[in-house]
Amino acid sequence: MSLFNKKKHSSRESKKSNIKSKAIFVGGILFGIIPFMFIVYLLLGPLVEVIQKDFSSQKMMVISEELNIRSDKMKNSYVIGSYPYGTEVNVYEVFDNDWAEVSIEEKKGFMSFEYLVLPETFYIIDGMYGNENAKEMISSTKYRKAISTYLTNNNFTSKIPITEREKLYGKDDRKEVWQIFAESRKSRFNTFCYGDYNGDKKNDAAFIITNIKTGNRKLIVLNIETEITEKYGELITFKDLEEDYKFIRHVSDRTKMIINDSLQRTGVDAILLGTNRDKSLKDIPELIIYNGKIFDFYLQEKKEE
Repeated sequence: MSLFNKKKHSSRESKKSNIKSKAIFVGGILFGIIPFMFIVYLLLGPLVEVIQKDFSSQKMMVISEELNIRSDKMKNSYVIGSYPYGTEVNVYEVFDNDWAEVSIEEKKGFMSFEYLVLPETFYIIDGMYGNENAKEMISSTKYRKAISTYLTNNNFTSKIPITEREKLYGKDDRKEVWQIFAESRKSRFNTFCYGDYNGDKKNDAAFIITNIKTGNRKLIVLNIETEITEKYGELITFKDLEEDYKFIRHVSDRTKMIINDSLQRTGVDAILLGTNRDKSLKDIPELIIYNGKIFDFYLQEKKEE
């Protein structure tokens, strides 16, 4: 073999050796990296999923007076915490059985979705209370949500923090603020009551709302039909109130009142419009009753029984 051929053969062998070495090196790296990456995935995968969940979560707020967080999405599952009205909650997923997967600070679990609302809804609800009595009177979640739905749909606004108001209505907002001011629970008349006021065999809400700038007051009666979204918070009737001392109370269907100048049972739930003040005002209560088509008004000229 010539010297040239020997060098050529040696060069080929050297190239093969280099290629083989590189292949072994690359293979070593790959076989080293793959197990390493797998171990990293096992260790960090759950953390990455949690971070992704946190970024995709929706902030909501508790509107019941107290709401439990449970270990599973069942009513009889273990309670791992309890949180008051106004608590901020991170919601990750909502399930068909009306439970939400949530986290609050370090706790993770499940809450009833019925008692959670978006922040803008919470501020409308919280701002509609003119005093603590009103908050105590309107304690049921379904009434709170229905009233806020009515206010929103009818261009009313409640007393919302300025920063939140700007988010909802813009910086140039000129909407007048309306609130509900209630008497103590012991009062014979108040600014909120509920009953079947439209004859559909389901409870409705009646409340008096006040314009805090002008002092104007309105009696609002709303449909509380939770099974039909379109009717939830729908207006049944309203009445402008001229006197600032007028209040309302519930009248059951068995109560005897003055109707068409005679004392008789109402037959249906009704609302009595009257006063909490001293009888020297000579206030004559007025009965508001649904006749199947519209609302009739009857002054109670005689003493009610």
